[in-house]
Amino acid sequence: MKPIQTAVTLIALAGAIELSQTERVLGSALNPSFYIARIETSPPHLVVDRDNLFEAGMKKQEQEDYAGAIADYTALLKAQPDQVDAYSNRGFAYAMLNNLTSALADFDRAIELAPNNADAYNGRGNVNALAGNLSASIRDFNQSIRCNRNFADAYYNRAVSRHGLGDQSGAKRDLTQAAKLFQQQQDLGGYQQAREWINKLK
Repeated sequence: MKPIQTAVTLIALAGAIELSQTERVLGSALNPSFYIARIETSPPHLVVDRDNLFEAGMKKQEQEDYAGAIADYTALLKAQPDQVDAYSNRGFAYAMLNNLTSALADFDRAIELAPNNADAYNGRGNVNALAGNLSASIRDFNQSIRCNRNFADAYYNRAVSRHGLGDQSGAKRDLTQAAKLFQQQQDLGGYQQAREWINKLK
């Protein structure tokens, strides 16, 4: 199972931050390789197919049915409360509904379960940025990059927060690295976004 990655985008270089480019972000997570695994719950005759619930939640997020996705991930987590990806994806869905308190709680739990999960730190960083906690978001993006040095989105998102704090040189360094990684990973959309922003910062 693969979590949906969240991303924030600077709007008009004016310091306003919002979730955007949802299609591009979701695109990286729409084709996970699902395996057959079933979980017995109480009562014993009730069986929950965790992969179907996870896939259903992802499809609902793709369709922007975030409340429906939250319901699917919640059902999955009741059956198996240690599913890191379900917490991360539910956190994304809560963020899209502007329920930042619940989003942070889910990403906190994902990080508690998997302290080296770069996606979870990136997700929490985005939620902190949306909440206006830019310094906290930078700490999360720093940790995300420590976990995965090739995580282009984390560099891009850190650039957003650094720009919001007035650190233009830091933002440009992060954008340059993000553009390099996006290009290496054949993410044309991400590369173009990063390059366009770099050009505006010149």
